[in-house]
This record gives sequence, C-alpha cells and structure tokens, in this order.
Amino acid sequence: MQSSNDNAKRIDLIQIQSQLESGQQRRLWRGLDELSGSARYREFLQTEFPNGADADGLSRRDALKLMAASAALAGLTACTKLPTQRIVPYVRAPEEIIPGKPLFYATAMPQGGVGIGVLAESHMGRPTKIEGNPDHPASLGATDVFAQASMLTLYDPDRSQTVTSNGLPNSWEMFLPELRAARDNLATGKGQGFYILTETVTSPTLAAQLHDLMAQFPGAKWHQYEPVGRDAAREARGSPLVSI
Repeated sequence: MQSSNDNAKRIDLIQIQSQLESGQQRRLWRGLDELSGSARYREFLQTEFPNGADADGLSRRDALKLMAASAALAGLTACTKLPTQRIVPYVRAPEEIIPGKPLFYATAMPQGGVGIGVLAESHMGRPTKIEGNPDHPASLGATDVFAQASMLTLYDPDRSQTVTSNGLPNSWEMFLPELRAARDNLATGKGQGFYILTETVTSPTLAAQLHDLMAQFPGAKWHQYEPVGRDAAREARGSPLVSI
C-alpha cells in the first residue's frame, strides 16, 4: 500500500502531456519536476541552499565583482618579474635547422669510465632526447635509465645559474681574488689537507689539468669514485683497473 508521501512524489505524466499539447508551457526545462511544477519541486527551490549559505543583501552584480577581484589578485600573486631577454632572429639561418624538424647527433656519454654511444635528438639547437646508437658496439642502439635521465640535468632548475658565495649570488670579479687567496694558502703547505673528489675521468684534457694541479700541490690527494661503477666487475674477471 502506497503512502500519501509516495503519491505526492509521483509526476502526473498525463497533465504534463496536456500542458505540452496546449502550447502554454515553455519548451525549455531542467527536468520533469520543473516541467510539472510539482509541490516537491517548489519545495526544493525554497530549500536549495542550506541555512546561512545564501548571501542576503548581495546582488548578482556585487558577487561578480568579488569574484573578478579575487581572480585578479590570484593572477597578480602568480606573476614574477622575468629577466629581460632580447630575441634576435637569424640574419642567415643555418640550412640544417628547420622549425619542427629534429636533428640527431652521434655522440658518446661517459658512464662508469666507459663511453656509451648515443644519439642526441635536438630541436632548434636544444637537446631533448637521448637514444642509443645502433652503430656503436657498446650500446647497439640501447640505453639505460641513466642515459635517459641525463637529459634532465641540462634543464634542472636547481643548477647554479651564477657564482654564489655562502648561498648568495656573487660575481666572477669577487670569486677570482678569493680563489687566488685560497691557492696561496695551499701553496704554503704544498697542498696538505687538499682533497679532490671526482667521478671516473675519461677526458684526456681534464686528466692533464688534474695532473698539472697535483704536480703543483704534491701533498694533495685525488680520489675517483663512481656510485655505480664497474670496477668490481673488471676486478672479478681479472682485468686491471684502468684509471687516467
């Protein structure tokens, strides 16, 4: 047996049909409840907002003003003053650079003291992707996670953009005198207490510079370390540990 509340919630479809056929009912509505104009729908309109949620005395125009002001303030807080950059187009553009078309360069990536052959994809002179070089015997076209993630180091926002001193920006003019003073202090003790920590050095130029530095400071120590090196594998198979 249906209660009186259930009957009140029912929609009279016959009445709705007659209203539509008479042409007196507007043609746009949000649902059958609004079309029928039932008591339940009128009650819903009266209690659409909870108590205290309606803004008495606030017109639609005032509400839009407040919304626009809050959006403008939020936009201003997100704005930062960017450095002035003057972009000058090519006077004579390089023939190989075509906007939207990538270029690939064969290069090698040092990893654990071994040069891994890779292909660097670049767009408009900016490297964007690292892939393996299928013609290189060390990679055969494959790459690992370290080669893929190496591209992120070029665009790391935490990289130092300028000379810093104690965490504050400085200049090369201030850095060079301090470097000379530190060099003079090391020279008095022939580099005692001076330690250099690098990864495995595969560059002959960098190795020659480090050897010259060690000749000037014979008391200094140079250590090479790789967190994921292959020294243990070479030692296990009886190969000598090669270091520049």
